[in-house]
Amino acid sequence: MSALGFQKPRRFIRRMLSGGYCAAAILFSGCSSFVFVHPDRAPEDIPGAAAEPDHRYRLNGDDDFSCLIVHLPKEAEKRPVPAVVIFPGGAYGVLAMDKEGNDYARFLNRHGVAGVVVKYPLGSIFGHYRRHPAMLDAAQRAIRLIRHYAPQLGIDSRRIGVMGSSAGGHLAGLTVISSGAPDPSAADAADRQSARPDFAILCYPVVTLEGKYAHAMSRENLIGPDPAPGLAEKLSLERNIPADCPPVFLWTTLEDGVVDPENSRMLAEALRRNNVRRRVIFYERGPHGMGLLSAAEAEKYPETAKWSAEMIDFLREQKILDRDGGGKNE
Repeated sequence: MSALGFQKPRRFIRRMLSGGYCAAAILFSGCSSFVFVHPDRAPEDIPGAAAEPDHRYRLNGDDDFSCLIVHLPKEAEKRPVPAVVIFPGGAYGVLAMDKEGNDYARFLNRHGVAGVVVKYPLGSIFGHYRRHPAMLDAAQRAIRLIRHYAPQLGIDSRRIGVMGSSAGGHLAGLTVISSGAPDPSAADAADRQSARPDFAILCYPVVTLEGKYAHAMSRENLIGPDPAPGLAEKLSLERNIPADCPPVFLWTTLEDGVVDPENSRMLAEALRRNNVRRRVIFYERGPHGMGLLSAAEAEKYPETAKWSAEMIDFLREQKILDRDGGGKNE
């Protein structure tokens, strides 16, 4: 077990707060009531999915921790819309479910995009000390579920992307570099869907698990203090960009004192070498974990506050959104 595992909860929380994750620790929340999405239920039995976007869906029948929350825009009632599966940050130890999850989903809804917030396993007391591949398994399961239930939710299964901040950005990146191939013979119909995203939005992400630029807490919570040989390299995004990598929007700030901006530089270079369609932005000012920026933060960091508009512009540029801001008419 990790040395972190022997710490008392109060000491662990202090360590998280001192590591720049105050907001994440405060905003960590549970999924206390579930709507089960399971292969033995008919898809049309999803209660009120289109009318009540706050329904929470359990990822697996035997997992009381992991679930997703679906936020649907009004456009989904009339036509298939794009969707973004969102992984909140928190060093794989806690989850910023609102600031880097539900807030993003609500913003995307205003632009005609469904937002699906995932509560995934953690490598801390909050997540019962889970390790890789539990996080990636949950992330891929979420993508597969959304693809499987896309017709019932009013989502276009060909325009499902991922979004993540900090460690959540790393998890989103893992879904990009992993095959996510469907299993045509799977008993669970959802597992017959691909888990590869069609695009990715990475916000001040953890990228590498190797060397001096690795974020130590994220690495330890994900793979523990004594990982198998080669595992850190295998899970370092910059080392494993696939030839068929989908479009990527990537941003960070040069003042990030928690996840060194060199992480994003390494990823940007890897995307360039592999001729990936991309937009990469390094804003000069702003601390780690800004999310959408409050009004006060936007006044202090006006250039950085533009990242969300840049993201929407990128989605339009990649034909994921209409120029009007909503999903395409199919």
